[in-house]
Amino acid sequence: MKFLVADDHPLVRKALSITLEKVDCAASVLQASDMTELLGHLGAHPDIDLILMDLTMPGTSGLGSLEQAINHAAPSPVAVVSADERPETALGSLRVGAVGYLPKSLPEDVMRAALTLILSGGTYVPSLVLSAYRTPSFSTEHGRRTLAGYSKPGHGTFATTAPLMEQGRATTLTPRQAEVLELVIEGYSNREISEILCVAESTVKVHITAILKAYAVSSRAKAIHAARREAEQVPS
Repeated sequence: MKFLVADDHPLVRKALSITLEKVDCAASVLQASDMTELLGHLGAHPDIDLILMDLTMPGTSGLGSLEQAINHAAPSPVAVVSADERPETALGSLRVGAVGYLPKSLPEDVMRAALTLILSGGTYVPSLVLSAYRTPSFSTEHGRRTLAGYSKPGHGTFATTAPLMEQGRATTLTPRQAEVLELVIEGYSNREISEILCVAESTVKVHITAILKAYAVSSRAKAIHAARREAEQVPS
């Protein structure tokens, strides 16, 4: 997998690169120290699987720069890694389209778990947001809900997009492909999807290949991100 880490502190870039290599031992990690380098990498590498960016490096202007990066990176997902632990900053980042807000104070194992979840199509919501809004789960105007299975309370919540099928979709998928996409969004593995739909695992792989082709993307995470963006653009 290919990643881009954008932060003006070399030690932070190195630490995040090491963590990403633990998530994927074959990881290729690009680095940027400012907004200009970040945008340059996005233009030169359309196959990046995940972008991690700081909001305060040179050339950035907070959420406006994040939104610019998200638009340039699409359909690749963008997550924020920041020392800013104000709930309003985290919530604002999620609202403009970040797939996670990762405080730099997170323990490495939690950071690694959050990155793994993001790469499988989930969204990481830090505990600082949950505490500030006094809610056991997290929701936005686009509809996100909590995923079960995370065993370390106190550091955050993993969430995924609510079902998109009823919201309409410009991309042409067969009904079965749409069902498979919904289950991918829910975080199910190929084997679990095959059991749920009572089909061979090889058939699931064929459907996923077709979904990636329909969205012109190269990974499950990118397909989920593209489906989210498409659903957000459907008139209500």
